Amino acid sequence: MRLELGEICSCDPAGFHDADSSRQIGLSREGRPLHAATLGSGPLKISLLAGAHADEPVGPRTLERLGRWLATAPAAAALLEKATFSICADINPDGRERNSAWAGTRHWSLREYLRNRVRELPGDDVEFGFPAEGGRPARPENIAVADFLREAGPFDFHASLHGMAIAEGAWYLVNRKEPGDTASLRESLGAFTDSCGLGFHDWDRKGEKGFFRIAPGFCTTPTSTAMKAHFENLQEPREAEKFLPSSMEYVTSLGGAPLCMVSEIPLFLVTATAGDSPTPGANFIEVLERLPGAIAGFESGRKDELEALEKAFSLEPVSRQLAMKLQLGMILLASGLLELEELA
Repeated sequence: MRLELGEICSCDPAGFHDADSSRQIGLSREGRPLHAATLGSGPLKISLLAGAHADEPVGPRTLERLGRWLATAPAAAALLEKATFSICADINPDGRERNSAWAGTRHWSLREYLRNRVRELPGDDVEFGFPAEGGRPARPENIAVADFLREAGPFDFHASLHGMAIAEGAWYLVNRKEPGDTASLRESLGAFTDSCGLGFHDWDRKGEKGFFRIAPGFCTTPTSTAMKAHFENLQEPREAEKFLPSSMEYVTSLGGAPLCMVSEIPLFLVTATAGDSPTPGANFIEVLERLPGAIAGFESGRKDELEALEKAFSLEPVSRQLAMKLQLGMILLASGLLELEELA
């Protein structure tokens, strides 16, 4: 099978939530409908979520198009025979609405993003908000999605599609800590990422909050346990109490030993045009250190610091088509549905 990912990325998502395969599974905190779809009847069980973080808009667009393509395209039949897909394309519709002033525009700009972005704080984070016995009450979105996944689980593969505001390339998180466990995956997904013309984000957080670097572009998924421990070590028990299980932890709790992954594709790409450093991640760290001051100046009407950052590191938006293609490639390769030579 040879699959043109551009065909999926160009698919009109209109009507996906009204398809026979889709159903309303609940309401958001503000009363917006939550939709989920079950597609296919194959033995490989795949769960796909997106939209948990309000200011990461590419994931919902990817899953809406994938869902529409699976539901309508004749070429999807081969995949539907191999797998059963459980898809919640947007698990945070309230957050999507709050970010529509910039994310709903045709061309994204860093300045509009900085001016209009909205993101939930810990304790209101939909990704780290799945129900846990003895934990704080979960949001209605998390309860609805958890019920849907429980009905369909256990799963073989789970992906939660995310993004980073600014990064040096693609960053993939996986719930496997030993390098040998991801060797073949890193080879195929790395080659695919290279073929798309995007480099890797290489950020070594040295285990902070559960982020352990595996290799350039690959890191472990954070955990609620590690998040709690991080804030407990900082003598901030109230912050520690805010974290419930992530979607990766929740899917794992349903049984089996699913491979769980997170895609972190940047909205704006760090491309150093001056002062380039040979140290992996150094340009990103410099941007990260200078950005708060630049944002503060920008919000108070001064543009000089932000303009200096843009001049030194470009910070151009990543093509939405490219970002969606990378997310689709991760899903299809990591789940084992297709091989690298089958993607175009």
